[in-house]
Amino acid sequence: MRTLEEGGDRMATSIMGMAQVTASQMRLFLRTVNPEAPDYSELYLDIGLRYGVRGDIAFAQSIHETGYWRFTGTVRPVQNNFAGLGSVSADVQGATFATPAFGIEAQIQHLYGYATSAPLPAGFKVVDPRFGILESAKLRGVAPTWEQLNGRWAVPGTNYGQQILRLWQEMLQVKTPEPIVQPPTPSPVAGEPFTDLDEVLWAKQLIKQAAELGLVQGYEDGSYRPKQPLTRAELAVILTKLREKLRE
Repeated sequence: MRTLEEGGDRMATSIMGMAQVTASQMRLFLRTVNPEAPDYSELYLDIGLRYGVRGDIAFAQSIHETGYWRFTGTVRPVQNNFAGLGSVSADVQGATFATPAFGIEAQIQHLYGYATSAPLPAGFKVVDPRFGILESAKLRGVAPTWEQLNGRWAVPGTNYGQQILRLWQEMLQVKTPEPIVQPPTPSPVAGEPFTDLDEVLWAKQLIKQAAELGLVQGYEDGSYRPKQPLTRAELAVILTKLREKLRE
C-alpha cells in the first residue's frame, strides 16, 4: 500500500497493510543468495496479518538486518532476533527470544508500535522488550511509513527504509516455478481390481482371486505394483488373513 507522506508529494510505503509478496517468492529470493537459510516466510505473513502489518516487508527488513540470515553482525542466530532489537551498538548483542516465532512477533510488534498509537490487537500481549520504550518516549505512531523509520530503527539509518523497500521490490519481481500438473490417476477398468495387472499377465487371475478373498490390497492410486518386492511385514499380514479364511 502506497500513501502520500504528510506535508509532501512523495509516495511512501505504509508499515500497516496487506502483504503483496507470496511466501514462495520470499523463500526463493532469500535462498537464491543463502540456500541454507531457514524458511520463516509463512510466519512473517501469518503474524503480520494478525497485527495488520506488512509481513512481506518485515521479511525484507530481516534480510537487511541479518545479511540474508548469515548473521555477519553482533546478533547471533541462536538469539532468534531477526531485526536487531536492542542491538544499539557493536558491543551490544540485543534481545534474545525463545523461538523464531517469538522473535518475529516482537519485530512485527515493534513495527506496529512505530506505525500506530492504537492498542495491541485483542488477545495479544507485549513480547517486544522495547515496546515500553516506544510508549515512554512518546514514539508510538510517529512512523506510519517505512521511510519514516530512517534514523529511528537504526542510527544513523539515513536510507534505512529505502534499503528495505529495494529488497522488497526485488522480491516482488521473483518468478516462482509453475506448479507441476500431475497426470490423472488411471481408473481401474470395470471388473479389474487394479490398474497395472497387465504387467504380469501370467499372474493376473491369481492376483484378482487373492484380492477377492481379501488377502491382498492395492494402493490409493488404484495400482497393485506387482513387481514391487514383498516385505516380511506384508507377508505376515497375508499369512494371517489366509489363516483366518481357512478357519471360516
